Order: sequence, then structure tokens, then C-alpha cells
Amino acid sequence: MANEKILVVDDDANICELLRLYLTKEGYQVTVANDGEEGLEKFNQLKPDMVLLDVMMPRMDGLEVCRRIRKAGNTPVLMLTARDTLNDKVNGLEAGADDYLVKPFAIQELEARVRALI
Repeated sequence: MANEKILVVDDDANICELLRLYLTKEGYQVTVANDGEEGLEKFNQLKPDMVLLDVMMPRMDGLEVCRRIRKAGNTPVLMLTARDTLNDKVNGLEAGADDYLVKPFAIQELEARVRALI
């Protein structure tokens, strides 16, 4: 690992802690934000190498955050959400996400997708 920076944007504190612990152990620098507005602020400050992004969050939903990230450049975005219908997945990808993973997820699959996108 080259110590890539990953921004996790999710309002579920347990998911954030799980991702922070696991991805840090794998050699990534992990920053957490707990709502969409905070996520966008941290994105603009940190310029992360990748964003893991929930859809349903307070203050700004993940789809809008993704659209704004996409306007700023090509940072890989992995939507990580409980929204699991075909329409939800299409909406996430059309908002600019590079990949879409439904909760609950296997941590090994998440890590493989992170590696593929970075």
C-alpha cells in the first residue's frame, strides 16, 4: 500500500468504526464524516484517493454528495448503502458512483473493490 487516503461518509457510527479499523489495518489513511455536508467539506479539505459513501444521510444525501464530488474530478466513489433495488443502484451509478455495494457486505469484498478502484 502507498498509504492512500480514503474518506468514509456514513451516518452509522458502527459502520464507520468497522471500516476505519479494517482499512487502517490494511494500510489506508481513513477519515470519517457522519453526514453529507461534513463529507463534502472533508472531501474538499483532504482530496482523498477514494470515497466510500452512504446514500441515506442527514443534511445532504449521498447522491448529491456524489454529484458534487464528480463535478470536482474523477476521485473514485463506492456507494455503500442499504438501498438495494435496481432503481437505487442505477440512480447511484447515474449520480457518478464508480461502484455500488449493498449493506450488509463482506469486508473482503469491500476491500477487493477498494483495491480495484484505487
